[in-house]
This record gives sequence, structure tokens and C-alpha cells, in this order.
Amino acid sequence: MRLAVLGSCASQPGPGEACSGYLVSSGDSHVMLDCGSGTLGPLQRLVSLDDLRAIVVSHLHPDHYIDLVALRYGRTYGVAGARPIDVYLPPGGISHLRGLAQALSSTTPFWDAALTLHEYEPGVPLHLGGLTVRPHEVRHGIRSFGMRVEDGEHALAYSSDTVMCEELVALADGADTLLAEATLAGGAPQHHDPVTHLSAGDAARVAVRAGVRRLVLTHFWYTADRTRAVAEAREHFEGDVQAAASGLTLTL
Repeated sequence: MRLAVLGSCASQPGPGEACSGYLVSSGDSHVMLDCGSGTLGPLQRLVSLDDLRAIVVSHLHPDHYIDLVALRYGRTYGVAGARPIDVYLPPGGISHLRGLAQALSSTTPFWDAALTLHEYEPGVPLHLGGLTVRPHEVRHGIRSFGMRVEDGEHALAYSSDTVMCEELVALADGADTLLAEATLAGGAPQHHDPVTHLSAGDAARVAVRAGVRRLVLTHFWYTADRTRAVAEAREHFEGDVQAAASGLTLTL
């Protein structure tokens, strides 16, 4: 299994970065986790959109899905006869995107020629070629779903946006790699109220409890010091700690 970081920023991309987006691949199976601002460009350096098996969206904050709009326009008008791409959304996601479409365009149906929209259910696996993606509900300001991705040999746990919780520990249990948001790390603003995100220390404590081998911090505030964030995590976790950035690729 391979993980490629397409974007690793929260809310606003930093210079040369994008918001949340990750490509997970096993053999010729390629699945995109989240599709935030600016992620489609880096994606196409790695895989043709025609070879993308699916996109799975963790939750309905725009920094995790808004490039679906660009993808819709590109597939509708830029590629004659392009097959629609399967997009798996959290419960309520189809209604949410239809409401967005009404605000954007008078074209109806808006999504259908480019994207086939589905909704997943917590705990019910999605079998996407050689990859299985299992959504686990975590705790955030809105409904949010971490993802456990397996290929029969390896497991990747992606936190989505969340606070530290038992659900996240269960999601990550025994995984090779935990890809964990760390919005509050590295000197990020501390005026979040209520707190709905992890610090680097929180992510590291989850990694310890879950027994993972590698921790990859992501979803940084655009002003964050990522070197500092890694140091904060290493105060709690003795395994491999890395900071995500666009272009980072890892083999599990």
C-alpha cells in the first residue's frame, strides 16, 4: 500500500500547499481520501482521473471536499464521454451537495454527468478494487468519519478532523500508519472555541495507545511550524513521526 499526500493544510492552503487530500494505492487500485482546495492538481501528477477508483469524503467542511466542484466542471466540459467518478459521502452528503449545486448553477442535474454520489454508513466497509475502506465516526463540530484503509496486508488509519476520543483509538488500533490531523500543533492559533481538533501531543498519545508504528501529522494551520509540531509529538511517541506535506509519498 502506498500513501501520497496531495495537500495537508487546514481551512486555507499555505504557500505551495493544498488542503486535505490523500491518494491511497494498492496495485492498480487508487482511492482518494478527501478532495480539499487545490488537491486535483497534485492528484493528476500521480494518476489519471480515469484510473481513480473512488473519492471518499470524511466530512462536509469545505477544506475536505470543495475541489469536487472543479472536478465536476472538468469532467462535464473537458473530457467528452468521461465516465462519472464514484464519490462516497457521509450521511446527508448527497442533500448537502445538491444544495451547493443550487447555489452555484441553474444546470440540473448538476453532478450526475461527472460524479456518481453515494452515502456510506459508519462501520460498513467500502470494497474499492484491492482496497477496503471502513468509515469510523469520530468527534468533531459536525459529523466526521475517520477511515481505516486495508489491502489485506497493511492498514492505514486516517483520523479525519476530530478531538481525542476512544473512537479514534479504536480506528487506529494496530495500524501500520496513523495519518492524524494536528490543527492545533506547531504554534497554531489557540482561540478555537469550542476545541474540535487535535494537537500534535493528542495525535501522539493516540498513536501510543493504538500501537501504530508510524505517525504522520497533517491538516496544519497554514502558519504552523511543522518542525515544531513533530517535536511536540515526539515528546509522547517514540516511533517514527513525520509531518505531511504535498508531494510526500510513503510505502506501508
